[in-house]
Amino acid sequence: MIIFDFDQTLVDTSSVEHLRATRNWKAVMARASQLPVYEGVNNLIQELHDAGQTIAIVTKSPDMVPKAFIKAHSWPIAIVVGYHHVKNRKPHPEGLLLAMSKAGASPSETYHVGDQPQDTEASRAADVIAVGSAWGCTDTSELEVSKPDVLFSSVAELREYFVAELGLED
Repeated sequence: MIIFDFDQTLVDTSSVEHLRATRNWKAVMARASQLPVYEGVNNLIQELHDAGQTIAIVTKSPDMVPKAFIKAHSWPIAIVVGYHHVKNRKPHPEGLLLAMSKAGASPSETYHVGDQPQDTEASRAADVIAVGSAWGCTDTSELEVSKPDVLFSSVAELREYFVAELGLED
């Protein structure tokens, strides 16, 4: 199973960060269709799905924005855990554990891809493989200090990792 964070991992949401900070979700949704998906994400999601991987999104935000992207881009993702699905947001592992429970996945076969130290901390607490995604970060120092199991600066590097780890077609 592959669990992705959403903001700054799959989609560049930096242009609406000020709206997210004030919880102006209506304005975020109004701009959602204009937010760019990182290069290679659409193909990677499809390749992971085609290889039989269950894919989920666990976000500290409401689930409506990821669900809009899933619909708009036809992403094969059925599991989305937003902040209102859990009592404890990341770095607490509750969201990851809920996603794994819904998928019937074990920690030893689960990867969590995220761009924040809180993602690494949640991965450790859930006993899953912590994958750092630095491609959406302007400053990677805190992510590096959190010591994810692996750290990548591009979606292409992450794809190559999954080719080796999961046997994706190269």
